[in-house]
Amino acid sequence: MELEIKKKSRRKLQTLTGFISFIIGLQALAVLNIGLLIETMDIPDLFLFQLPFLGVFLGVVGLFTMNRSKQFAWWGIGINLFIPIFIGLMFGLSWTINAKP
Repeated sequence: MELEIKKKSRRKLQTLTGFISFIIGLQALAVLNIGLLIETMDIPDLFLFQLPFLGVFLGVVGLFTMNRSKQFAWWGIGINLFIPIFIGLMFGLSWTINAKP
């Protein structure tokens, strides 16, 4: 006599706020990379500060949803936190360069 084991094939859907956070992070990262490659000084502050902080907020909101996959929320938080940390480190390390030895 065999016991039948039922497999739950519940598909976990992604959170909308986590996905939007991930997309915002990718877009802000792309604008930052394009600005650094072109060597322009006119990178809009919207893509450097406001959108990443909005992405972090949306990612945190995406973490608190129940019965949903939180993968995009974690990725969105990571990418969106990377951008201000990178800019801060870039400015901090550039101030350590001694132009006149």
